[in-house]
Amino acid sequence: MLFIEPHAGIAPIVRFVRAAHARLDINTYLLTDRRVLNAVRAAIARGVRVRIIIARHPYGRRPRGELTRLRATGAVVRYAPPRFTSQAVGNAGRYVFDHAKYMVAGNNAEIGTANMTWSAFHKNREYLWVGHDPRIAKALRAVFYADWTRHHAGAAPRRVLVLSPGATGALVRLLRAPGRVCVESEELGRDRPVLAALRAKGPAASLLLPARLDRYDRRMARLVASYGVHVRFLRAPYLHAKLIADPTQAFIGSENLSPSSLNHNREVGLILQRHAARRLFDQCQRDFARGSTR
Repeated sequence: MLFIEPHAGIAPIVRFVRAAHARLDINTYLLTDRRVLNAVRAAIARGVRVRIIIARHPYGRRPRGELTRLRATGAVVRYAPPRFTSQAVGNAGRYVFDHAKYMVAGNNAEIGTANMTWSAFHKNREYLWVGHDPRIAKALRAVFYADWTRHHAGAAPRRVLVLSPGATGALVRLLRAPGRVCVESEELGRDRPVLAALRAKGPAASLLLPARLDRYDRRMARLVASYGVHVRFLRAPYLHAKLIADPTQAFIGSENLSPSSLNHNREVGLILQRHAARRLFDQCQRDFARGSTR
């Protein structure tokens, strides 16, 4: 099932945690919302084994007390592997992170664009997918186990998920599909295959970015606009979403359109079809219509 924020609120996340029976694995860039923490604490009290992977230095530093509060729930908490905690890379000086946002419990899975923070569910444009799918759950468990044990995830999860490092090809294929495409991204970097795909798409592509962008991303937005792509900026809700959608297929996940996100970070996304894709495409079109050219 697809959920669109901020309309859906925190309920889909809390319901997912409450429905876990034996084991719940969470990988998230940030987890500070008290309602999620309370749901995790309650799950552990009823016997659920909860493991959580978080980024070591989100935005360059941890929110004060986050690790202590997470461990106080009774969950076993680890930082992401060292290879996802390194120095700045790329022209914009982006840092490498575990930026993924997903949960898996049995054959149930949740994948989305939202961090588990108050802002994600009250102020941001975000997308969440929640469903019962053994293939997706198995792939997420494989990624989680690899990162938990400091190993590489291998090729198998990539047959089901859009997984970074190495997500560029899957997203470029979506961008190059025939017909119109609508894109939402919080960041925009100089990833050459992505830029080439946008250039080939030209006026058939609509790109929406948040109104608050740094100078580098503004410069990249002007470059993409020079290709004929329709570029606009959304002021509210804050555009934290990462979306590529046409009327028949769509990507949502943690990947921004930047080299560090696609080639260096741990990121997880999913390609949706049919009704979900159409709904995402329509939402992107509505958001784009509300955007400004500055």
